[in-house]
Parts: sequence; C-alpha cells; structure tokens
Amino acid sequence: MVAPTVVWFRRDLRVHDHAPLREAAAHGPVLPLFILDPALLHHPETGPARVDFLLRSLRALDHDLKTRGSGLTVRIGEPSAVLAELVREIGASTVMVHSDCERLVGRVRDARVAERLGPLGVRLRWFDPPGSTPDLLSHSHWRRLWIASMAMPILEAPARLPPPPQSPQGATRIPSLSALGLPPSDVPQPEAGTDAARERLRSFLEDGASETYYWQLSEPAARVSSGLSPYLKFGVISPREVVQRLRGSAHAHTGPRARRSVGQLLSRLRWAASMHQRFRYLPQLELCSLWSVFDAGGDPSELEAPLDEALYAAWREGRTGYPIVDAAARCLLAEGGWRSLNFRARAIHSSFLSNLCGIDWRYGALHYMRHLIDGDCAIDHYQWAMQAGVTDGRPGGWSRIYHPGQTAVTRCDPHGLFIRRWVPEVAHLTNDQLGEPPPLDGYPAPIVRYEQCRERREQWLLERRAGIPGHGVGQLARLPQSLRPFAAERFPHAVVDWSEAPGQALHPPALPLDGLTPEEERALLSWFPGNRNRVSRRRPPARPARRSSRRAPAPGQLDLFAL
Repeated sequence: MVAPTVVWFRRDLRVHDHAPLREAAAHGPVLPLFILDPALLHHPETGPARVDFLLRSLRALDHDLKTRGSGLTVRIGEPSAVLAELVREIGASTVMVHSDCERLVGRVRDARVAERLGPLGVRLRWFDPPGSTPDLLSHSHWRRLWIASMAMPILEAPARLPPPPQSPQGATRIPSLSALGLPPSDVPQPEAGTDAARERLRSFLEDGASETYYWQLSEPAARVSSGLSPYLKFGVISPREVVQRLRGSAHAHTGPRARRSVGQLLSRLRWAASMHQRFRYLPQLELCSLWSVFDAGGDPSELEAPLDEALYAAWREGRTGYPIVDAAARCLLAEGGWRSLNFRARAIHSSFLSNLCGIDWRYGALHYMRHLIDGDCAIDHYQWAMQAGVTDGRPGGWSRIYHPGQTAVTRCDPHGLFIRRWVPEVAHLTNDQLGEPPPLDGYPAPIVRYEQCRERREQWLLERRAGIPGHGVGQLARLPQSLRPFAAERFPHAVVDWSEAPGQALHPPALPLDGLTPEEERALLSWFPGNRNRVSRRRPPARPARRSSRRAPAPGQLDLFAL
C-alpha cells in the first residue's frame, strides 16, 4: 500500500498549475492541508481584511478539491507540531510544499518544520514557485529565467485526488474571523476563488480596460487596474496562467494601445516577482533599509527621529490638509487598497510620510500591511523603501519626493473625481483649488510645508549616501540578530515569540554576504539601482560562484516582456 502524501498549501490556493499537488496525485493518496498559524494571524502586520479574503479563498479551494474527490483539511496551530501530529495520524511518508520567501516568520516556520520532520523519517519536498530560484543570478540572467519559466506549459489540475485510507480526525471547518480571535472586517471583499480571478482577467482583456491601462494607470479614478492583486497575493491564480493569457491577448489584438497596455501589465508582473527574488537573497529587507547607513547607527531597531504621533495619526486618518494625500489615506482604510488605490496614489501617500513628515518608512509599511487586502511584504516593503529613497545609494541618486499639492492633482486626478469621492469636505471647490484649498471649516490646513520639508529630506539623503563608499556589498544591511517585527510593541496582542530565540535558522537561508566572490558581488548588486559592476575592494576567499543549472532562452526571445 502506498503511503499518503500531504500537500501543504500556503500562498498557492489553487488546483491548476500546482506542481506539488500534481506530483502527489501521480503517486497515490493525497491529503490537502492548510495550517492557520497564530504567528501569521497575529503578526503586527496582519489585518483582518486580508485574513477575511484568505478564509474566503480557502472555502473556494475546498470546493475545487471536493469536485476531485478530496477536500481541504484545515488545522490551527504551530505548523511543525501540526504536521508532526498529522503525518503520524494518517501514516504519511512525504510532505510536498512550495517554498515561500515573503516573510521572516514564514522562513523561521519552514526551518522548524524541516527540523521536526526529519527525525520522524518524513520526506519534506520543496518546490520553488515558477520564476524563483535558489541560485544567485544577476538581474538580467534572472529576467531571462523568469521569462522562460512563464512560457512553460501550465500544469493541468489532477482529475482525481484519492483520499488517504485513514482520514484525519475532526471535521474540516474553515473558521470565522471571530473564531480566530480577530476583529470583524467591514471592508468590501472581492469574490474569492480561481473562477473569480479568471473572470477579473477576462474582464480586463475584453471590457475595455486593456485599451486604457497604460495611459490612465496614474489616475486612481480611472479604475483601469486589473484587480488581480489579491488573487496573486494568495496564489489563487497562477502567475504563469495570467502571463500566458496576456501574451495570447497581445498577439490577438492588432491595436497598438491594447498591446502597449498588456506589455505594461506583463512588466509589472515580472517586477513583482523580482521583489520576491530580492527578498529570497536578502530577507533583512523586511526589517532594514537596503544600505545600513540609512538606519540610525546602522541598527535597524533605531529610528531616523523620534516618532511624531500626532503627525503619524493625521497621515493615517486622512487629515493632512492635502486632499490627494487624504483621499489615498481614506481609500486605504475603507476599501483595503486593492482596487482604487493604484500605484501612483500609494506613491504620493507614502512619499508624504517618509520624505515630508520625516517619519521612518517602516511605520508606513506597517500601516499599509495592516490594511491592504493585497498586502505582500516583499512588494510593499521594498516599494516603501524605494519611495523613501533608502534603496538608492548613489550620491546623486533619484529621490521620489512628490509635490502633494496642485502638481499631483493635475497629473493624477485632473477632474478631482478621486478626491471628491473620499474627501467630501472639498467637493465644492473647483479643480484648480483641490491641490491647495482655501481655509475651510471642517478641513485642516496643511500640516507641513512642502518646500522646507523637501529641502530637509534631500539634505538628509545626501549626507547618508555620502557614507556608502564604493557602493559595495560591505555597506548592505546585515540580517539583525533579533527578528522581532518592527514596532511590535505597539500591538500588545501580537504573537512574536517565534522571533525571540537566538540564532534562528531560516528556510530558504539568507544569502551570506560576507565572503562573496567578485562575480557574486556583481550579480547581487545588479539588482539595485546604480550599482552594476561595483564591487568591494576587499579580497574574498576563493570559491566558485553560484551558478544556475537552468538554461535561459536567447536574449530577445520574448520581446513582449521588455520594459
């Protein structure tokens, strides 16, 4: 009799294009499993709206599995203990699972699972998601690998999933938010499930959004975004399926506007994947600025300056006196950001906090992650750091300091539709007054002065960039000894005990920065702006460079993906 296999779902809540599920089904009985981990459910950066969408997605996955003769087993608890108990209970010999590089808590979890299952004689098989690699590659080499991976055939869903001879004890019930100890969420939710994700993609391609996406992407009121981000966050739909559907649409459309829009969305999908690859190499980016000089004293637990709580609250609640900034703040709180809060509105909102208010970018990332339905640590944290200017170490590096007044309104919301929807206090003003409103009852005056704050921020960035001689690997932030989430003390009920043991192992492991060869340094620095071919002058120990064993296509094979 063939021992059953446990397929452990995490950020891959689908049955199509799922390598572990496909592999397990080919070998015998399968137990699909999802573990609700208290360390993630009660992480300081977890919000109930995102968990609500997760639970809805689990119900949709359970339905898809039941149509194949199976169903989703759901357990609550510390994953290594849950898995150890479950494999004994059903006599499983193997656990198959996709690797996950989004968060430190997940990498600590996976290292503990590997340590626990090994002595039990249970084989733990890791599958890298499409486009991810453990090899240290240059950005251009990885880009070719990603394109090749996205072009590979989509794996069909198993027609049948035979259940284990011995079913696990206890009925499978997907709990509510309250049962998990989380407050209710009144944020409107997108429909969950793979079918809903496919319908979103179909609508984008066929209902006109693809004709205007490229040209109106900076206008939040245009609502031309694909709406796929929550589904991609949890892997409800495969990125490869989205890419191939977009490629097919681009070839089918002869209009240059649609082709240009589809190409833009493809480049954004690749950009999002590249954020995860950066975090695979450098998981410290969850806690630190890329260059250590941007964190006070080189210590990621220290701040640029003491937190101004009143300023921070005004920014969070939409009371800054700048209507486009306040509209973004209120949209995030009301809708979870996934539909109307597009990348330009997020950029203006984030730049205001970091560059004009002078508040550490990690406070902004924390707030966003607590409210975004599509919140993805690798994407959101790195984007926040970019907007704050702490990923660019060049002396003359670009600073993304947006003017929050009429300049932003004219560029992003010229008719005031987005502003009037979320800031009704200024709805009666003319369009040319929405950037800098006259004194109004019930709406605050601007809380900062743009010119003075911009000058102060530019000087701060200039002084710190001067402290990165040679832009070498030696100045990159190291993984801190404490993995405690940033500002966890603000949330007394957060679960952070996973971060407190000294010498935590990670899976996948972080890239060891000390002792890289010059070739490896060049490969790593190619991922960050202005640092190609810059290498530290120290002499590293001689050892071969890490190389990918995968063949990449010839350059230019898929020109559609070019930026």
